[in-house]
Amino acid sequence: MKEHSLAIQPIAKQFTMHSKLFNNVLEGIEDKKGSERLNDHVNHIQWIAGHLTNSRYRLGSMLGLELVFPYMEFYTDLTAPPPFNRALDTHLNYPPVNEIKKSWNDLAAKLVGQLSELGPEQLAAQMPTAVPTGKTMLDFISFISSHESYHIGQMSIIRKYLGLPAMSYR
Repeated sequence: MKEHSLAIQPIAKQFTMHSKLFNNVLEGIEDKKGSERLNDHVNHIQWIAGHLTNSRYRLGSMLGLELVFPYMEFYTDLTAPPPFNRALDTHLNYPPVNEIKKSWNDLAAKLVGQLSELGPEQLAAQMPTAVPTGKTMLDFISFISSHESYHIGQMSIIRKYLGLPAMSYR
């Protein structure tokens, strides 16, 4: 029987909460509003949502899930240095918010399930590239959780700017 790590459980719970908050922050966001920017230096919600979803799919792939984000090319630049992120391009028509949410939700439970099953050896595995929290798989996963919190917070501020009610935690 495989030994599961207790260390990952609080982080798996954060991913579960982020799954809900992602949907809540996008509630009522239609593509016209979703593509509005505060100014030329701030990404719009539509891009941020796709960027987060792309990051989750990349993590899922690293964990052995064989799902592909259908809009990966909008958010990934394999010629860029790791983490291969593609910046917002004002000339692109980004995928509809409802399609990004669908992709997010298709992955959400599978990702949390896969995270919950990780054992101590998997979490201690060294990553080829360090993140600010360190160089193990656990460091990488905790960084991605923080990344999600950061961007969901950004989207909640943009949401208020767009005249919508605050994001719900329910």
